[in-house]
Amino acid sequence: MASSLKKSITVVGGGSAGFLAAITLKARMPVLDVTVVHSSDIPIIGVGEGSTLTMPIYLHGYLGIDPTRFHKEVEPTYKLGIRFLWGPRERFHYTFSSQLDKFLPGMPRPNGYFAYEDFDYADVAGALAAHDKAFLKQKEGGGPVVNTDVAYHLENVPFVRFLEKYAAEIGIEIVDDRVDEVEQSEAGIKALHLESGRIQTADLFVDCSGFSSLLLGEALEESLQSFDSSLFCDRAVAGGWDREEETLLPYTTAETMNAGWAWQIEHDDHINRGYVYSSPFISDDEAEKEFREKNPKVKDTRIIKFSSGARKRTWVKNVVALGNSAGFVEPLEATALAVICDHAAKLIHCLADSYLEIDPTSRKYYNDYCWDTWENIRRFLAMHYKFNSRLDTKFWEAAQNDTDMSGAEEIMEYYEACGPATLWAGKAMGPNDPFSWEGYLVMLVGQKVPFRRSFQSTEAEKANWKRYHEDLKKTVSDALTMRESLDMIRSDQWGWHPDFYRSASRW
Repeated sequence: MASSLKKSITVVGGGSAGFLAAITLKARMPVLDVTVVHSSDIPIIGVGEGSTLTMPIYLHGYLGIDPTRFHKEVEPTYKLGIRFLWGPRERFHYTFSSQLDKFLPGMPRPNGYFAYEDFDYADVAGALAAHDKAFLKQKEGGGPVVNTDVAYHLENVPFVRFLEKYAAEIGIEIVDDRVDEVEQSEAGIKALHLESGRIQTADLFVDCSGFSSLLLGEALEESLQSFDSSLFCDRAVAGGWDREEETLLPYTTAETMNAGWAWQIEHDDHINRGYVYSSPFISDDEAEKEFREKNPKVKDTRIIKFSSGARKRTWVKNVVALGNSAGFVEPLEATALAVICDHAAKLIHCLADSYLEIDPTSRKYYNDYCWDTWENIRRFLAMHYKFNSRLDTKFWEAAQNDTDMSGAEEIMEYYEACGPATLWAGKAMGPNDPFSWEGYLVMLVGQKVPFRRSFQSTEAEKANWKRYHEDLKKTVSDALTMRESLDMIRSDQWGWHPDFYRSASRW
């Protein structure tokens, strides 16, 4: 039978994209012969990474990586969402749970209407974040109540080292070598000629070579479509410092800066900080100065240059690109790892459905799906810039006036006409949007984007909303900090139910 045929796949690149792709292919389809070609001479980009709730579910539910082992070896911290220092509010929290698109009992409209003026306590996760707490306590034993609507903060170096070690354990061949020449054929890539003299052939090549896009971009000349009309930022100054007395926070911070924004990612013993900015509006030296004035504890820094954009086809002939080889958008919503996971899962399903053949129909739909992902991320991030009125600088004036909404116009028409309604949200967004209507509402209500406001809440409804807030405050009053939670989760007494992540897997 065709499905029992052995097929060889070579992954080029050994970062998080390369090893996640390789592990996905081998773990989900063991019949495949999977090889990773990478050079240990090429350093890992050692920055902290945020993620979305996709990451734990994918690692532990879809790939079957033991969470106990992962926590002990990689030591991730948890992320409830993002604290935005953004727009006219002092702050608001974008969590991975439902805050604004749900109805409270007895309320005529969803929470988004009532949270427009008072957003801090729209759900439990938001209340926890407001108090810098991580998890509620279990009724018995006092341990953290961990659900699957949380993400990870990861330090890139130990994360990639773990993935490489795990890949070898499940039978993936790892070749430490550099690609010297790419030999092409009518089918795409015929062979890779490595510096050692080895000739690497495969039925399918997965390009995870980063921004260079060695196979898809350079060899097959698939061009990158720029998103710079929507996303103006093209550089980041990255740094950090060793944690001292600072609280280990349960969220990523996104803070408005003069010519962009700054992230803060929380690790056990280190705080990772960076300033994403637009070089036409601020020089590298000026960005460095502003960054250090805001963060006097920052030690060494480095400038990272990038372009936001994607390739319209990420599967061409016998080459599939994942990660930065396929596309990159700035890190504002920490989408990079989620996109790798989702597209790797779609790839393995395509191969299974077509009996391990490179089927043109599957390839077309895969490309359409991946491009839709990039376009949806682009329009969602554009909304962050278009409506952020926090600072009055040249950059933010340009963002408000000139940002290309790139397909979000229908979403805005619906919101402006109906407010934080939910009835036609699916129609306004279109299919396969990774952020859901909740995500759009958080960014619109969070930034207090106006809408036609014929609705006025009654005194009873106001009292109900206030009572809901007070109940949430009581609920989180004795919740656990991140440090307390991690100490328990990493202890030998903690155990994970085998189906905890598996039942949440969406692939």
